[in-house]
Amino acid sequence: MPSAPEAAARLRVSLTSPSEAVTLCAVAGEVDFYTADLFRDRLIGSLSAAAPMVVIDLSQVTFFGVAGLHVLIEARTWAEHTDRRVRLVTGPRCVDRLLAVAGDVVAFDTATNLAEAVLDAA
Repeated sequence: MPSAPEAAARLRVSLTSPSEAVTLCAVAGEVDFYTADLFRDRLIGSLSAAAPMVVIDLSQVTFFGVAGLHVLIEARTWAEHTDRRVRLVTGPRCVDRLLAVAGDVVAFDTATNLAEAVLDAA
């Protein structure tokens, strides 16, 4: 199993607050079994101070596995319990395909681009 530095080399997760209404979690790289803990730690760790809308930008993801889907479900569940909303920015085939296969079980609020996701939150 890769070490934390190796996982960090394969996955970048950055958190910003473009407005008081939005917390943005931008994800780039591979989200798989080996990097899911890093993704979970950064995302879930930020939710306690998050804005009412949490936008998770997956547009720069190059691989998205079931472990990443579990993190998204966990984040959405946590957000719902704290009266926050989660919106995903999708686009890469690996993300869209997994969300489509999961179907109604994991139906997320999605946007096709970051501008749409952030503007709709305002």
